[in-house]
Amino acid sequence: MGRKKDREKAFQLIYQTDINKDDFREQLDFFFEENQLSKDSTDYITDLVSGVNMITDEIDQTIGKYLTSSWKLDRISKVDLAILRLGYYEIKYRNDVPKSAAINEAVELAKAYGSDSSGKFINGILANID
Repeated sequence: MGRKKDREKAFQLIYQTDINKDDFREQLDFFFEENQLSKDSTDYITDLVSGVNMITDEIDQTIGKYLTSSWKLDRISKVDLAILRLGYYEIKYRNDVPKSAAINEAVELAKAYGSDSSGKFINGILANID
Protein backbone atom coordinates (compact mmCIF):
# COMPACT_ATOMS: atom_id res chain seq x y z
CA MET A 1 0.00 0.00 0.00
CA GLY A 2 2.80 2.48 0.78
CA ARG A 3 3.67 4.42 3.90
CA LYS A 4 1.45 7.41 3.10
CA LYS A 5 -1.66 5.22 2.76
CA ASP A 6 -0.63 3.06 5.73
CA ARG A 7 -0.28 6.18 7.86
CA GLU A 8 -3.69 7.41 6.72
CA LYS A 9 -5.29 4.08 7.65
CA ALA A 10 -3.53 4.15 11.03
CA PHE A 11 -4.83 7.69 11.63
CA GLN A 12 -8.37 6.56 10.79
CA LEU A 13 -8.11 3.64 13.20
CA ILE A 14 -6.69 5.85 15.97
CA TYR A 15 -9.52 8.33 15.45
CA GLN A 16 -12.15 5.58 15.33
CA THR A 17 -11.00 3.89 18.51
CA ASP A 18 -10.95 7.23 20.33
CA ILE A 19 -14.40 8.31 19.15
CA ASN A 20 -16.10 4.96 19.68
CA LYS A 21 -14.06 3.97 22.74
CA ASP A 22 -13.43 0.70 20.93
CA ASP A 23 -10.71 -1.75 21.80
CA PHE A 24 -7.93 -1.00 19.33
CA ARG A 25 -6.98 -4.67 19.07
CA GLU A 26 -10.48 -5.59 17.93
CA GLN A 27 -10.46 -2.73 15.43
CA LEU A 28 -7.10 -3.85 14.06
CA ASP A 29 -8.31 -7.45 13.74
CA PHE A 30 -11.46 -6.34 11.95
CA PHE A 31 -9.53 -3.98 9.68
CA PHE A 32 -7.06 -6.67 8.65
CA GLU A 33 -9.85 -9.19 8.05
CA GLU A 34 -11.46 -6.72 5.64
CA ASN A 35 -8.22 -5.55 3.99
CA GLN A 36 -5.54 -7.83 2.64
CA LEU A 37 -2.26 -5.97 3.05
CA SER A 38 1.41 -6.77 2.75
CA LYS A 39 3.28 -7.84 5.86
CA ASP A 40 5.12 -4.49 5.87
CA SER A 41 1.86 -2.54 5.79
CA THR A 42 0.28 -4.74 8.44
CA ASP A 43 3.32 -4.40 10.71
CA TYR A 44 3.52 -0.63 10.26
CA ILE A 45 -0.18 0.03 10.88
CA THR A 46 -0.19 -2.32 13.86
CA ASP A 47 2.83 -0.58 15.37
CA LEU A 48 1.35 2.89 14.94
CA VAL A 49 -2.11 2.09 16.26
CA SER A 50 -0.88 -0.10 19.11
CA GLY A 51 1.90 2.29 20.04
CA VAL A 52 -0.36 5.33 20.17
CA ASN A 53 -2.95 3.49 22.22
CA MET A 54 -0.37 2.19 24.68
CA ILE A 55 1.13 5.62 25.43
CA THR A 56 -1.84 7.95 24.97
CA ASP A 57 -1.35 9.45 28.44
CA GLU A 58 2.31 10.26 27.72
CA ILE A 59 1.38 11.80 24.38
CA ASP A 60 -1.46 13.87 25.81
CA GLN A 61 0.68 15.18 28.68
CA THR A 62 3.38 16.27 26.26
CA ILE A 63 0.91 17.90 23.86
CA GLY A 64 -0.68 19.67 26.83
CA LYS A 65 2.64 21.37 27.61
CA TYR A 66 2.54 23.18 24.29
CA LEU A 67 -1.01 24.49 24.51
CA THR A 68 -1.67 28.05 25.57
CA SER A 69 -3.29 28.62 28.94
CA SER A 70 -6.68 29.18 27.30
CA TRP A 71 -6.54 25.83 25.51
CA LYS A 72 -7.02 22.45 27.10
CA LEU A 73 -6.67 19.05 25.49
CA ASP A 74 -10.44 18.55 25.42
CA ARG A 75 -10.80 21.64 23.18
CA ILE A 76 -8.75 20.05 20.41
CA SER A 77 -10.88 18.41 17.75
CA LYS A 78 -10.76 14.62 17.80
CA VAL A 79 -9.38 14.64 14.25
CA ASP A 80 -6.52 16.96 15.17
CA LEU A 81 -5.84 15.03 18.35
CA ALA A 82 -5.59 11.73 16.46
CA ILE A 83 -3.18 13.32 13.99
CA LEU A 84 -1.10 14.83 16.81
CA ARG A 85 -0.93 11.49 18.60
CA LEU A 86 0.18 9.74 15.44
CA GLY A 87 2.78 12.40 14.64
CA TYR A 88 4.13 12.34 18.18
CA TYR A 89 4.48 8.56 18.08
CA GLU A 90 6.33 8.63 14.78
CA ILE A 91 8.70 11.37 15.99
CA LYS A 92 9.49 9.71 19.30
CA TYR A 93 9.30 5.99 18.55
CA ARG A 94 9.85 5.39 14.84
CA ASN A 95 13.56 5.71 14.11
CA ASP A 96 12.88 5.07 10.43
CA VAL A 97 10.74 8.22 10.10
CA PRO A 98 12.61 11.54 10.17
CA LYS A 99 10.99 14.22 12.30
CA SER A 100 10.49 16.47 9.29
CA ALA A 101 8.72 13.68 7.41
CA ALA A 102 6.47 12.89 10.39
CA ILE A 103 5.50 16.55 10.70
CA ASN A 104 4.94 16.94 6.97
CA GLU A 105 2.74 13.84 6.82
CA ALA A 106 0.76 14.99 9.87
CA VAL A 107 0.18 18.39 8.23
CA GLU A 108 -0.98 16.67 5.04
CA LEU A 109 -3.46 14.59 7.05
CA ALA A 110 -4.65 17.77 8.76
CA LYS A 111 -5.23 19.46 5.42
CA ALA A 112 -7.22 16.48 4.20
CA TYR A 113 -9.26 15.77 7.34
CA GLY A 114 -9.05 18.79 9.64
CA SER A 115 -10.18 22.38 9.61
CA ASP A 116 -8.56 25.25 7.72
CA SER A 117 -6.28 26.01 10.64
CA SER A 118 -5.42 22.40 11.55
CA GLY A 119 -2.23 22.21 9.51
CA LYS A 120 -0.62 25.22 11.16
CA PHE A 121 -1.77 24.12 14.61
CA ILE A 122 -0.40 20.60 14.21
CA ASN A 123 2.86 21.87 12.71
CA GLY A 124 3.31 24.23 15.67
CA ILE A 125 2.80 21.51 18.28
CA LEU A 126 4.82 18.76 16.60
CA ALA A 127 7.74 21.09 15.85
CA ASN A 128 8.28 21.34 19.61
CA ILE A 129 8.55 17.58 20.15
CA ASP A 130 12.11 16.33 20.64
